[in-house]
Amino acid sequence: MAKLLLSSGQVSIIFSAAIIFLFTFALFLSGYVLQQRYVHSLQAAIKPRLPKPLPVPKPIEPPTLDVKWARPMGGRPKVDESVDQMIAGETLDWSRLGYVQVVKEHVEVCSALMLLSDLHEKKSPAKKILMFPRVWLRNVDDEEYDAQMSTTRRLLRTAVRRYGVTLAPMETIVDGADDSLPSSYSLASLYSLTNYERLVYLQGPGVLLDASALDSLLAFSTSEAMAAFPATAERRELSTSLLLIHPSRESFQQLKETRMATPVADLALFRQTFAAPESLISEWSLSMGNVVYESQKLRGTMDGFNASEFRAATTYVRLSDPELPGPEYDVPYTDRMRLRPKEGQAREAWERLYEQFRQRRMEVCGLDLEPWVRSAVGIAGAADEAAGEL
Repeated sequence: MAKLLLSSGQVSIIFSAAIIFLFTFALFLSGYVLQQRYVHSLQAAIKPRLPKPLPVPKPIEPPTLDVKWARPMGGRPKVDESVDQMIAGETLDWSRLGYVQVVKEHVEVCSALMLLSDLHEKKSPAKKILMFPRVWLRNVDDEEYDAQMSTTRRLLRTAVRRYGVTLAPMETIVDGADDSLPSSYSLASLYSLTNYERLVYLQGPGVLLDASALDSLLAFSTSEAMAAFPATAERRELSTSLLLIHPSRESFQQLKETRMATPVADLALFRQTFAAPESLISEWSLSMGNVVYESQKLRGTMDGFNASEFRAATTYVRLSDPELPGPEYDVPYTDRMRLRPKEGQAREAWERLYEQFRQRRMEVCGLDLEPWVRSAVGIAGAADEAAGEL
């Protein structure tokens, strides 16, 4: 009987142990599943986004380019899905493709960093490069403290540590020129980055709303010395709003020699070197909505503009209003009211873009807007305009 009772006790112990083991195993298994889901979610969050192939090249007949880029409604057309994006992502050498910003003076550094940070947050797989004057790397004594230089160096460190930006110091475009002058540097230095197959340059300051169209252009376009955004509807001249280039020593040397012979601005230098329309981005390559848009065009929109659809169909907006010094400056509210679009939805889009720029400037650079003092000419012009309205 004692043996029987002992056996029953052992069975109870074994049964209890089995139950504890099963519950422990179930708890471990549920924890493992949750951990794997978290790991997969984390991998998906940090994984670079692969671009979609460009639309199949086919004739398009917009009324004019200006109308096409300024259209208030409509999204990007469907793209050809026949190319497997995973295969494209595996065969493309993203270390040879990149976005580049060029800064010639301290006030431009934050805006350039903001654009590169937007590309980082939108998970573009391309490299991010920031070119700046090499003279900024010189050591200075404590007695020569420069607040602007201190801020610039802080932003350069932030670019590398937080956003994975590659810094590329540049020399003056003309050998022996005054390296303290912004005019001594040129966008032609883009062609010195011969380690890259294709580079996209966007003229700032601006707001990047979506990087997918630019990634597609960068990944699937052919390598040409210059493919620029057209300056006019007639496609007779290039602009520097967007440049898609193939850097080479030959092109860089040609641009340097031309610049040494004739001291001209970057736009004139490129127009003299690269003939249009051969050096313009093809129309079908830009058939993915408003790839590049200027904020001043919002002031000429008509009824029917839709702010939400505009943002959904737009890649990059350059904040360029001739009467304003730039989005980096704190313009008085009365001046902004006078210049903002009259149409309600367009006004909403315009104000939102400037506010988004201000917020990103603080988030990325830790900087508020720069103070702005209107010149006497600007004040007189505003007074004359106000009198005319009365």
